[in-house]
Amino acid sequence: MRRTAGALTLILLLTGCAIESPGRLDSHRSPGSELVRRLPVAPLELRIPRVGREVERRVLPNGIVLYLADDRSLPMFQAYAVFRAGSLYEDPAHPAVARFSASQLRNGGTEVLPFAALNEELEVLGASIEASASSEEMTVSLSALAKDADRALRIFSDIIRRPAFDSTPFEIAKGQAIEDLRRLADNPGRLAAREFNRLLYTDAHPLGRLLTTGQVAALQRQDLVAHHRRFLHPNNMFLALVGDFSREELVTRALAAFGDWARDPAFSLPPIPPVTPRAERGVRLLPRDVAQASVILGHFGTTRQDPDRHAIELLDFILGSSGFNSRLMDRLRTSEGMTYGAWSSFPTGGNVLGLFRAGLQTKNENVPRAVAGILEEMRRLQEEPVTATEIDRAKDAIINSFVFRFTSRFGTVTRLLMLEVTGEPPDYYDTLLDRYRQLTPADLQRVARHHLHPDRSVVLVVGATEAFEAALAPFGPVQQIPLDPL
Repeated sequence: MRRTAGALTLILLLTGCAIESPGRLDSHRSPGSELVRRLPVAPLELRIPRVGREVERRVLPNGIVLYLADDRSLPMFQAYAVFRAGSLYEDPAHPAVARFSASQLRNGGTEVLPFAALNEELEVLGASIEASASSEEMTVSLSALAKDADRALRIFSDIIRRPAFDSTPFEIAKGQAIEDLRRLADNPGRLAAREFNRLLYTDAHPLGRLLTTGQVAALQRQDLVAHHRRFLHPNNMFLALVGDFSREELVTRALAAFGDWARDPAFSLPPIPPVTPRAERGVRLLPRDVAQASVILGHFGTTRQDPDRHAIELLDFILGSSGFNSRLMDRLRTSEGMTYGAWSSFPTGGNVLGLFRAGLQTKNENVPRAVAGILEEMRRLQEEPVTATEIDRAKDAIINSFVFRFTSRFGTVTRLLMLEVTGEPPDYYDTLLDRYRQLTPADLQRVARHHLHPDRSVVLVVGATEAFEAALAPFGPVQQIPLDPL
């Protein structure tokens, strides 16, 4: 009812109806937004889904970890399979094999259905199967009507267990990837992101190695087969099933599709290559004849094991990840008019040491001033506590968005499944919001001093270097880097 009242108030404002003045207003707010902001809102009450309550966890005899939930809201059936088989685990001699293995699971057909027949079958069923690979995981998802669940799950199983990796779609995918690499030099933003990763991780780590057209062309079908055989086993599989069925019916279907798949008793994950962080202050320039320079600066960050990760998220929100509410946008776009968008990113969810980055695109002549502005905002977070308004806004945004993580039953199940995949405790979501609520401005200042390093940041700029090279010397040794042939 309060939300309805808020909406009606806004309508009255927009239609010109007289409303009593609320007094002195924030100069950055309209009178209508200020009135809506002052409306009383009941505290958010959210029932956190739990394994053992809304979601059931089982382990099949062959080692598949199964997450189950019935969903009677629609006559649908959905599945989500996860394997620890991402690019961090791939053979260094075959870069991108995880990515291509994932795409060709779906596009390369199966031993039962050639790729053209597979596409036609899914089209007739109105079903969707998608596969992808990230740095740590390979995932395969299925969505189909409940009446077609048995047939769709059998296809899903064949794609995972018996892929054909047909050479025709594989060669098409390789050609597309090669063309994409050839065009990379024409995209300054993507080029800057790739080169920044390379600068920090170096070619010694999978996250820093460049993928070349020659490496893509050299990939063979047997490389995909080898990656599949190495990692796709039931004892490396997490499977979520959700649909218009009872949980016992879902278990029966899982056993029918995967129960006879023999586990590999010798399977073990190879170690993830370690990252050796370096604090190498300096400026690297990649000359390109463009009107807008792309700037990225930053340093090594943290992992999901860091106890400060939730404070880092709030800090990043205030600095640059929240769009127009952030300090970087307020200063570099709103106040100084140097860019359409400035941003920061401080990921905390990886198992490998991530990167803190901040950046923007701006006119070449503005680059030195923009770099100085970003570094000054980083220092200000270290020298001054954030305001109560800033930290409350950050908390509210994160806490209020929390409810949208559980709007669908399938999304809820996959989120709880991923807690186990990433090694989080089962009650992670039960205590998460309190971890944000208890943080203070002093906590964020301590974290800024410990985790932000403006005086040890690497600066990378892709642009017309003659317009700004000399003026970047205060930020560290300046060096031009060549655009390596791909």
